[in-house]
Amino acid sequence: MTRIAILMTAAACFIASAPLARAGDAETIAAVNKASAALDAAFESRNAEAVKAMMTPDHEAVTPYYDGPKSVSAQIASISDLTYEQTIVGETRVQLLGPGAAIRTFKAKLDGTFKGRPIAPRVFVTSIMVKDGDAWLERFYQVTAMEP
Repeated sequence: MTRIAILMTAAACFIASAPLARAGDAETIAAVNKASAALDAAFESRNAEAVKAMMTPDHEAVTPYYDGPKSVSAQIASISDLTYEQTIVGETRVQLLGPGAAIRTFKAKLDGTFKGRPIAPRVFVTSIMVKDGDAWLERFYQVTAMEP
């Protein structure tokens, strides 16, 4: 009897702690992915105005090719130094952190340079997206180089 009680309690705790899908989650995840893809395209095409419009004013980026964390203005100032194409490899995951925040992760293949130096070809990307009115904006972006 004690064993059954322990199993039932463990099952109840597991069920209570599992995140529940809410109405609209799929649409929110699609909107986050769409906003992120648009920002990636703006960077690839070096469209500084579009890049700036799709990030929060206090945005920071940390990558293996930058010389440290970069603000929006620093990224815009160096956008002509960045040439790359990104191919997402595998699944893109979006986890909703609340009604106005999400974290998006994926593995990618990068082909390009920053200031003429090759950038890491295999990376893991993490971005934090926040909702501003009707738009999803990127607040934080981190690229971690992976072994080839």
